[in-house]
Amino acid sequence: MVVKKGFRAVKLDPFGLARGFISNQDLDLSYDILKALREEFGPDFKILIDVHCRFTPRESLRVATRLAPLDLYWWEEPTSSEREELTNEIAAQCPIPVATGEQYDKIGRFQTLAMGGGVGIFQPEPMSLGGITNTIAVAGIAKANGAWIAPHQSGGPVATAVCLQLAACVDNFLIQEYFDPFNDPWTNDLVTWVPKIDPKNGHLSFPTAPGLGIDLNLDVVREHPYDPNAYLDTSKKGWEKRLGTGKAKKK
Repeated sequence: MVVKKGFRAVKLDPFGLARGFISNQDLDLSYDILKALREEFGPDFKILIDVHCRFTPRESLRVATRLAPLDLYWWEEPTSSEREELTNEIAAQCPIPVATGEQYDKIGRFQTLAMGGGVGIFQPEPMSLGGITNTIAVAGIAKANGAWIAPHQSGGPVATAVCLQLAACVDNFLIQEYFDPFNDPWTNDLVTWVPKIDPKNGHLSFPTAPGLGIDLNLDVVREHPYDPNAYLDTSKKGWEKRLGTGKAKKK
């Protein structure tokens, strides 16, 4: 499905409900899942792994070492994000490039991360970091330290529009997370424009209108109030399906 939509990369978490540690049996299953992807789509297809902070530092390195022969693009949030030095310590030993930063809500945390020198991919989340201006500041920190940014974005079309503006003006922009085609179809109706994927290279199109290049369709917004049950809890079975309960009611 992903490739048919034009994507040339996929990000996934193949570790089920593992927390802290993973059994050898479950690790074998994770390996087999990723091996099947690699064999099906070939060496040029990018496979990105989101660890979701689930492993201890030592366990994260053990798992990464086991999976490294599959030529994985990155190892995201390999352990607790509470201490930047832990992530740098892992990055210095990890056979897979480490990416992190989605939970950092202050520019200074990226400066601390950069000072450690181990992480080469910063993942600012514009929607919680303070928007485009603060994310550009993080891009500057990354560039000065030989790193790249790959903005975290698992939200909807407004957040996508924000990230596209960054992609257009940041020269150390690496890759963009993009979930919109897999969200409920009505989410695309929230805005007046959505990007298209070029099937030749997997690139997203840019808007041509002023500002973010979009306007909100307020009638659609009102039809779909915030659903607090849509939060993804990676400790609960079925989280990977990205489903809320659907119980939110109109106000």
